[in-house]
Amino acid sequence: MTNIAAHLASKSLTVEKAAKKAGITPDRFQQVVGGAKATLGEMRGIAKALQIPLSSLMDGRRETAEPIKMLFRQTLEQREAVEVSSHIDVLSSQVRDALSVARGRSSDLSWLDIFKGMDATPDAASEFADLFRKTFADIDDLEPFPHLAQVLADMGVWLLFSRDPTVEGVSAIVEGHAIVIIGPRTFKPRMLFTLAHELGHLVAHHDARKQGYAHMDKEADWSRSPRRAEEKFADAFASALLLPKHGVLSALKAVRDQLGISQQPLGAAEIAWIGHIFHVSFEVAARRFETFGLLPSSGARAFYQRLQDDFKNPEKFAASVGVPSRQDLVIATSPMLMESAAEKVRTGELSLGKAAELLNVPISAIVVANSEISA
Repeated sequence: MTNIAAHLASKSLTVEKAAKKAGITPDRFQQVVGGAKATLGEMRGIAKALQIPLSSLMDGRRETAEPIKMLFRQTLEQREAVEVSSHIDVLSSQVRDALSVARGRSSDLSWLDIFKGMDATPDAASEFADLFRKTFADIDDLEPFPHLAQVLADMGVWLLFSRDPTVEGVSAIVEGHAIVIIGPRTFKPRMLFTLAHELGHLVAHHDARKQGYAHMDKEADWSRSPRRAEEKFADAFASALLLPKHGVLSALKAVRDQLGISQQPLGAAEIAWIGHIFHVSFEVAARRFETFGLLPSSGARAFYQRLQDDFKNPEKFAASVGVPSRQDLVIATSPMLMESAAEKVRTGELSLGKAAELLNVPISAIVVANSEISA
């Protein structure tokens, strides 16, 4: 149970606060932290207090995730690795569990070869994004890209939802598999951008397939400065992938024609339209216009803040000016992982509950996957 201390430190929780949330006394909590045997009820309370899955505290196979933890630590500065050690513990176990479900499935990272020799700099991000769109999605630079999750599934990239909801996204190459983990969010355009951002990390590390690679993004605030070069590349790649310049400017002209707006400074209404057309948030769309020189530096933040103050959020503003409702986005745990879990349930290797726990999905999702296999 010694990793409880790491979870406490990572989440800036005192023993007293955690014990209160867990429903046990501070003295008893401290005993468990020190290695005392705990009841199942106590462990459930502690896991709830720490906002981590129970398996992260009770899994006797936790040591098998250590090589994956090392991959995460190699991409972090020493100070960061200490601060996020609890998150790394949860996520490395989640990667290990996904591997245990799908082990034996063929893996193919040859799609990364198309980027061989390319230098992943922010200035080259659009070239990377254009190449991905044309090669793997078979779409030109005019079309939106709402089906990114489906394209990645077809390519063999595993997609899961994080057990740690405070983590925005994870990208990894482990045992020959490309893996993306994203934080579950009610606003799906945010998840779509996170997915594109994590894909940016994967293509940037296209030559890391032999030694493996793992990276965690705890925050999604791409306005934060300074940003490391690899984060700037992933941001720029995601923006270019979801908001291709030719397509955005063509759509902007069509929107302005429809609204009867002549050539004038870019307004919030047009930005909201573009955000909805290309399935991104208002702020992501506005920041893309900054890169085109159609908004001044920090103009996106100023627009966003004004809409927050006046309308509570940009989505309410969009509705108030007649922007059509957003198309629903389909972002789900990779079908291949679901099929693998359902097959193990059918053969008796896993129970329904365990399969759902390993993939962090509802039991009903495993039942559906099983019925689809039967059909």
